[in-house]
Amino acid sequence: MQPAVEITKRGDRNFNSYVGVGDGTWRYAREGLASVAQCLQDAAAALGREFSYATVSVDNIVVGSYPVAVMEHRAVEVADELQVKLSNRRARCLA
Repeated sequence: MQPAVEITKRGDRNFNSYVGVGDGTWRYAREGLASVAQCLQDAAAALGREFSYATVSVDNIVVGSYPVAVMEHRAVEVADELQVKLSNRRARCLA
């Protein structure tokens, strides 16, 4: 079972992070984080070493699956990659 991480943007610099473990309910939530990178680090800390990978969604759009350790230790790079993938998907939808 692969956990899911949902990141939602609330305002310019306010993000919420939710973690679920496959049954459709959120097991962990953190609101008011300052960046997507902080959401990733926080979610990875909540998942701990129990899970290897997590599926990440941003504003209800599944963006990809990432190693939990990478989400924790390279959160800025993963956040940048998420933003690029999300931007590309939105551009395709508008075309």
